[in-house]
Amino acid sequence: MIKDISEIKKHLKECVEIELPYPFEKEVYIKYITLKDKEESFYLGGKYIRLLNDKILLSNGGKSWTVPINVKDKKGEIIYRSRFFVEKGFEKDKDTEEVIELKSIIKSQQDIIDKISNSLKIKSEENEKMKLILQRIRDKNI
Repeated sequence: MIKDISEIKKHLKECVEIELPYPFEKEVYIKYITLKDKEESFYLGGKYIRLLNDKILLSNGGKSWTVPINVKDKKGEIIYRSRFFVEKGFEKDKDTEEVIELKSIIKSQQDIIDKISNSLKIKSEENEKMKLILQRIRDKNI
């Protein structure tokens, strides 16, 4: 556990902060800042093993431990989000064919969502216009 800001900066010099959820690969080394005993502290971390229920399992040569992604109060409300860091170059050249294909699928799905949302908006406006017309017709017949 490290609390000295200058020491933390040294350890994070070649790192980038990542946002979760994140597609970690095994053996990637993760450093982190989390809340322990109501104090924020920096940890040198360990190698990623797997993601558990709102926790990340890390290991260092046989010893393993979990790091909470979110620290919650007794009511289950999030009071703190841990911050995670990895080496800057660890994911160079990671856009494999599979990743490129998945990004393409996501883009096409987002395009479909945008088109449907736009169509829904137009239909809603038309529906409102029809309601006004029907109301005018009813008012004339009364």
